[in-house]
Amino acid sequence: MTEADPQLAALEAARRQLQLLTDAITHDLRAPLRAIDGFAGHLAGSAHERLQPHEREQLARIRAAATRMGGLLDKLGELSRATHVALQPAPVDLSLLAEWVLADLQAAEPGRQAEVHVQPGLRAHGDERLLRQLLAELLHNAWAFSAAAPQTRIDVSGRQESGRFVLSIRDAGIGFDPRYLGKLFEPLQRLHGVGQGAGHGLGLAIARRIAERHGGRISAISQTGDGATFTVELPDARETPHGA
Repeated sequence: MTEADPQLAALEAARRQLQLLTDAITHDLRAPLRAIDGFAGHLAGSAHERLQPHEREQLARIRAAATRMGGLLDKLGELSRATHVALQPAPVDLSLLAEWVLADLQAAEPGRQAEVHVQPGLRAHGDERLLRQLLAELLHNAWAFSAAAPQTRIDVSGRQESGRFVLSIRDAGIGFDPRYLGKLFEPLQRLHGVGQGAGHGLGLAIARRIAERHGGRISAISQTGDGATFTVELPDARETPHGA
């Protein structure tokens, strides 16, 4: 046994403990959250006629906050799974997955003018479930921050470069200030307000972790008001993820 072995074992034990703690917290918070939403909904319905307009508004805000907290717990669970789930590597059709995700986004907002392009034949080797989630996080991000544009434009492309597969997702949305790039992929960091499309602040952290699990990395370039391009570098499609 080398000197590093006990350290690696301790690190793995701490990682498992953190996962258990995260899972327990997200599970135990759901019951009181459902109770808050349920009681507020019952009160809003049963006492609707007796409530003042500002009281009905306050109940609506309580329910909206409960819904948002529920979404945050969902994302925390997804981050935990993206970190710890065992990888099942196989050939993955990224073009097909991207088209599915974009179809769902367009179906949810059929009135939005959108021009999307997915390069055909994009293939990688990895865990299909996680790579679909990676695409979902990046495409949802592009979609959300393009809402204020006259027309949503999203382009998904890829290329082989120096033995690696490089996936790019480009949008024409509001972009971000490059001074804050260091915060972009950190959990619970938001560079924009909710009214500008910001979500729970975990989507890009999930995308980064999935890229890292596949032995890759993620980066972004942007200027405020000039869209953004997110790039994911993955190992060559012939290699298998290492399960980090």
